[in-house]
Amino acid sequence: MKFFYTHCLLWLLLAGIYLGCSGEKSHVTVAKPSTPDSIDYSFKMGVNLNEQVDVADMQDIADSKTKWVRCFIEVIDLYKAGTINTDAKIAAYNSLKSKGYKTVLSLKFNFLKNGFPAKDGQDWNNYLSFISTLLAKVMPYTDVLIVGNEPFIEAAPATWNEPLNSFYKEATDKVHTYFEQNNIEKPIFLGAFDNMYQTTQQTNAGYLNLLAFAKATSYLAGIDLHIHHNSEAEMTSALNFAASKIRADQKMLVTEFSLMKYWRSYNDSAIAPAFIKAAEASASDSIELPPSSVTKNYQYIDYALKNPRPAQEWYAFWANSPYLAAKSSYLCTAYQSFLATGNVYLSFYALRQSYPDNTDFTVSTDPWVLNGLFLNRSVQQVNGRNQKSYSFLDQFQKIAENENPCQ
Repeated sequence: MKFFYTHCLLWLLLAGIYLGCSGEKSHVTVAKPSTPDSIDYSFKMGVNLNEQVDVADMQDIADSKTKWVRCFIEVIDLYKAGTINTDAKIAAYNSLKSKGYKTVLSLKFNFLKNGFPAKDGQDWNNYLSFISTLLAKVMPYTDVLIVGNEPFIEAAPATWNEPLNSFYKEATDKVHTYFEQNNIEKPIFLGAFDNMYQTTQQTNAGYLNLLAFAKATSYLAGIDLHIHHNSEAEMTSALNFAASKIRADQKMLVTEFSLMKYWRSYNDSAIAPAFIKAAEASASDSIELPPSSVTKNYQYIDYALKNPRPAQEWYAFWANSPYLAAKSSYLCTAYQSFLATGNVYLSFYALRQSYPDNTDFTVSTDPWVLNGLFLNRSVQQVNGRNQKSYSFLDQFQKIAENENPCQ
C-alpha cells in the first residue's frame, strides 16, 4: 500500500495534474515558465547594438548609464563560416558580462538571404543542431535569450506560415531542451514580431500561429516586439495587440523601437527656413550654412554623413526643424507607453549611428541615423569622444536611473 501511494504521488508531480488515487481526474494546471522566481521583471531600458557589439564605443555604453545591452547573432552565417571560436562579435558580446552589464541575445536566422532548406533535410537539421553549439558558447554570458530576430522580415512572405512556423517552433524546443539538460534557469522569449500595429500583420496566419504557439508554450516567458512607427497611436496599437495574444503570466520585450518611419516621411521636405536663418545669424563658424545645392532634409543628412558637422550645427538643425523638434521628447512618450501596457519587461534603444562610408543617403533611405543616443557619424568628435544626441540621451539616462524622463 505504501508503494502504491508513493507511486501515485510521483505520477502527480511529473504530470502536473491533480488526481485522486482512485484515478479520477480533477483540473489541469498550466506550468509556469521555467525561470527563477527571483527575476525582477520591473521595466528597464537598455541599449540596442544589433550586430555591432564589436565596433561599439564602450565609453558611450557607460555614459548611457544603463546596465542592459541587447545584441543579435547571425546564426546561419556563423554556422556556414565555422568560426564560432574565433568570431570577433561573439568575443565582444561575451565580454559584456565582465564589464558589469546584463545581456539579451537574439538568435537571427536570415532565410530571406539563405532561403529555407527542405524541412527535416540535412541543412534544416544542421541549423537546428548548431543551436546547442552556439548556446554552449554564449549562455554563460547571457541573461535573456530570444529565439529569432525578425523572423517575418527575414523570410519571404510565402513562407510565413510554413515552413517558418515549423522551424521556429523546433528552434525554440531545441533551446528549451538545452536549458533543461544544462540546468539553465533564464527567460526564453520568442520573436521579434514586427509592425504589429498593421492590420496585415494582425490578421496574417503566420503571425497568428506563431503567437498562438508562444501563448500555449509553458516554458516561454513571453514575446519580443520591434516597433518602428509613425505615430503614438501605432505604438499603442502594437503593444495592446501583442498583449492580447499572450498569457497573463507572460511578459513582452521591445528590443527595437523608433520613429524611423516618421522621420522618413519628411526626407523629401524642404529644409526649414528657421534653420537657414539660425545659420545666417550665427556669430561663429559653429553653425554653418549648408551648400546651396542642399535644400531638402535628406540632402542635409547626406551632407552631414559625408562631412560631419559641429554638434552645435546638428542641434540647430533639430531645434529649428519642426518635424524633429516636435518629437524631441520621444523617449518620454515611449516610456509612458511601455509603463501603461503593464507587462513590458525590457526595451532597447539604438546606441549609435550605423551607416556605411562612401554611401549616398537618398530620398528613399531609411533614416536610422536620426535615432541614435550618440552621434558617431553625422557629428564631429570632441577630444576623441562621440557627441550626444539632441535630446534623447538626457531622457534615456533618467530612465536608466529609474527617474521619470518626462520631468
